[in-house]
Amino acid sequence: MTRPRYNQKRKRKKGKFLSGYYKPINEDKYRQPIDRTMNKDLYPNYRSSWELAFYKYLDHSDKVEYWGTEVFFIPYISPKDNQIHRYFSDVMMKTKDGSTFVIEIKPKSQVNTPINQAKFKAAEEYCKRNNSQFLILTEVELKQWGII
Repeated sequence: MTRPRYNQKRKRKKGKFLSGYYKPINEDKYRQPIDRTMNKDLYPNYRSSWELAFYKYLDHSDKVEYWGTEVFFIPYISPKDNQIHRYFSDVMMKTKDGSTFVIEIKPKSQVNTPINQAKFKAAEEYCKRNNSQFLILTEVELKQWGII
């Protein structure tokens, strides 16, 4: 597989979000996923303009030591089928002050769906056990921070 071009965009279908690959400027700050079967040469995949904007923010921020996308999974029980599924958060980052964050970027309208609530509860429990913080970033927070 060839490496995607910088900010190569996939075609958008009606009603779909912007998606493509982001080539980090500071490649040494980006940590690729380690426990998923995937091509290690790929750049981080974004599935919305909000994710792309946040990747750029992380890449350029002098407060971020490193960051990664869908780096690991968190098991959760789905309310749809009562089975265990795997939740991959959008971003994991570590700041230069030593704080670690697991981050989900989601439209505010989708935060309270039963499946997302199950994922987020599992992520919060994971973060408590691993001395991390779980953040859900919606358009509200992204606008407040000046990211979008």
